[in-house]
Amino acid sequence: MRRLAGHAFAVTALVLFARTAAAQHAEHAAHAEHAAEWSLLVFHAFGLVVLIGVIGYFAREPLQMFLLDRSDGLRRQLENARAALENARKAHAAIRARLERIAAENEALVREAAELAEIERARAVERARSAAERVREEAKRAADQEIERARAELQSEAARLAISLAGEIVRTNLTPDDERRMIAEFVERSGRPT
Repeated sequence: MRRLAGHAFAVTALVLFARTAAAQHAEHAAHAEHAAEWSLLVFHAFGLVVLIGVIGYFAREPLQMFLLDRSDGLRRQLENARAALENARKAHAAIRARLERIAAENEALVREAAELAEIERARAVERARSAAERVREEAKRAADQEIERARAELQSEAARLAISLAGEIVRTNLTPDDERRMIAEFVERSGRPT
């Protein structure tokens, strides 16, 4: 740091010296307007070369240090950027793999849900068929019972009507001789030991 300050001081002194020399030369040139232009050109060129040489001599090491530091900084930034890029690529690959895995899992879940839905649909159809068959059997049983009840009622009614009709026929067609004969047969049968 101290060395850098010394170099800066030397460069500043040289710049002031060159300005003073240039100012004196301009003043001298103003008094001697008739001096040759080529001597002025050579003087300025010589001053410029000396100034560049002094700056180069004193500023070379700080400039080299600055450029080395800058180069190292850029190299570190480039390495950090490469590492960040590599990390980003790895993260991208991991995310892509995860997305593919999620897509595959999603497809598997959809297939599984479709299969379960088909199984459940088949079960529901089978349950509905079983329920319909039970209802059909119960309805048939109830209808058969109703038919049997109706048949029994009809038979009972037919028997009652037949008895009533037979009684009517017997009353209208039975003569008093037929009545005596039937009573005698009844008594005779009743009196026999069984």
